[in-house]
Amino acid sequence: MNDSPRPDQQPNDLLGIISHVRRRWRTKLVVRGAVTVALICAVLFFAAAWLLEWARFSGPAIIGARVVLLAAAVASIGWFLVRPIRRQVTDEQVALYLEEREPSLQASLVSAVEASREGRAWESSALVRKLVQQAIERCTEAGALARVERLPIQRYASALGAIAVVAILAVAFGPAFLRSALSAILLVQRSVEAAAPYRIEVTPGNASIPKGADQAVSAKLVGFDAADASVMVRRAPAEKFEALPLLKSEGGDYEAILFDVTGPVEYYVEAEGVRSSTFTLQVVDIPYAQRIQLEYRFPAYTGLDPQVIEDGGDVAVLRGTEVHLRVFPTMKTPGGGIALNDKDRINLGAPDKEGALAASFVAREDGFYHVELIAPTGEKVTASPRYTIDVLTDGAPTVSFGRPGRDTSASAIEEVFVEANAQDDFGVRDLELVFSVNGGPEKTVKLYGGAGKRLSEVTAGHTFYLEELGVQPGDAVSYYARANDNGVSGGQGATSDLYFLRIRPFKQDFRQAQSQGGGGGGGGGGADQVDALSEQQRQIISATFNVQRDRKTFTPAKLRENSTVVGLSQSRLREQVENLITRMNSQLVQQDPAFAKIVQALPQAVAAMKDAEAQLAKVSPEAALPSEHKALQILQKAEEEYQIQVQSQQGGGGGGGGGSQQQQELADIFEQELDKLASRYETAGR
Repeated sequence: MNDSPRPDQQPNDLLGIISHVRRRWRTKLVVRGAVTVALICAVLFFAAAWLLEWARFSGPAIIGARVVLLAAAVASIGWFLVRPIRRQVTDEQVALYLEEREPSLQASLVSAVEASREGRAWESSALVRKLVQQAIERCTEAGALARVERLPIQRYASALGAIAVVAILAVAFGPAFLRSALSAILLVQRSVEAAAPYRIEVTPGNASIPKGADQAVSAKLVGFDAADASVMVRRAPAEKFEALPLLKSEGGDYEAILFDVTGPVEYYVEAEGVRSSTFTLQVVDIPYAQRIQLEYRFPAYTGLDPQVIEDGGDVAVLRGTEVHLRVFPTMKTPGGGIALNDKDRINLGAPDKEGALAASFVAREDGFYHVELIAPTGEKVTASPRYTIDVLTDGAPTVSFGRPGRDTSASAIEEVFVEANAQDDFGVRDLELVFSVNGGPEKTVKLYGGAGKRLSEVTAGHTFYLEELGVQPGDAVSYYARANDNGVSGGQGATSDLYFLRIRPFKQDFRQAQSQGGGGGGGGGGADQVDALSEQQRQIISATFNVQRDRKTFTPAKLRENSTVVGLSQSRLREQVENLITRMNSQLVQQDPAFAKIVQALPQAVAAMKDAEAQLAKVSPEAALPSEHKALQILQKAEEEYQIQVQSQQGGGGGGGGGSQQQQELADIFEQELDKLASRYETAGR
């Protein structure tokens, strides 16, 4: 701030100089007073904001803050602004004030003012004029008018600006309660309730309810959150308020129920020091549902007897259940109704001997209901809280195998017994065994057909006569079980995991034991390694089967993701088989042509794997299964051929050194390649 006059605007008379100095002096007083007032108001505001936050912006705290700040602002303005500038000073005092700050004037200005004072007689008027003229010239030459109070005014103006900037930044970027306090204090036209940033909205507030009714109270916290909240209740004016805890719902509101309200009740809600307004529940003499008796008549397929709940409300039943209600009102009423989802109305029948009114509905979808009764005035009134209707879905049965419960192997002439188990809450309708040979057409065996019974658990078995199936060594029989329950619309189905029955050569166990007894069993390691190829392929088939079985529960993106993971596993296995073919061609076939049959079979498995990969890439797991089974069959036959070559080279035994050199080399090849495969397959599986 700088109001120094330019040289062409500087006063050129004595009175003008005195008036200019007086204005600069008063300007300094105004700016200095404004700094003091601003500092006092800022300090008091921040203190009031902290106190308001501590008091949770209660009504009395807001009113007190408004009064204190207003009184402090008026008092500081009067004391530090109005009082200083109302002080009267004479021309001599102004001249002396300027002389003290400009010693170079050498008392000329004071002398000129005294000489030009009205009513004072001087012998020579020319001398007076000369004295005044000299004082004016000295003020002009010294630049006294430009410098007077310039630095103090600038310092006070800077301090005022700094206080304003700090206060604005603190409010804008500081804690939220500062902005809330500013709004609550300055916007005096708003009510105290509207000004408070923290408040509790209570439902129903002031209300009239039937005598003896249960009243639900809900509270919504606005502007803050709290771990606990309580509703304070007083049933008589002479009593003290009692605290009842509120429970937090999933939506974030707090809820409680006041039971059996027989007289006027005062209540309010309190949480984290914030308190709502006090409300009153008035009791009126209108009918209310004192008790609701529920009877559930379940769908016929469940086989369950009706269930009676003497004091009910919320309904949670299976879809299709008939719900019969008997409403016992607090007073006699000619009738009423059940309001379903605020759109359908079901009339209540005439009162029976006990005064109860009856109605029924079928639970088909989730919703809610409440009771309406006719008051003595003839008006229908709400006579119960809103109760929920939860329709439960019947779960699918569970299916598993107890025997053998794992993949197994047998010769082509053996009999293999399998046992399936199905369980369901409301009865198993049927249980079937489904099997196929080498992924061919599926065949179904009926294990259980219901026969009008509702068994919650069914265990049934089947014997595979492998000789009748015409299987050969290297083939595989895959099988699973499926069951349906007694639900509506044909019930729900479930399927077990897929299992494999591998066909081994006849008397292979004898030959292996004979070779081991001959000393050393050097080929055993290679046999174990070559079996890992078919084991990995069986895992891939099982994974594909699971994806196809569960595809209805997947989103399109999840189905594609799962198909891609299985396809990646199939691709990894195919690469390993291709590497195995290359190494066997270069290292073994040239040394021993007996292994050529294995090398000739493996490319067919590679081709089948490629077909499976293509179908999985199209997100068609069902179409990939036949190719995967074909690859498994080829791998297993190659493994059986390997076993034959190993046994023939071991001969009758006595080798003691671990078999032929070719056999050992082949075992080494399998071990190296399948170690890589295992690592990659585990990565793909994760």
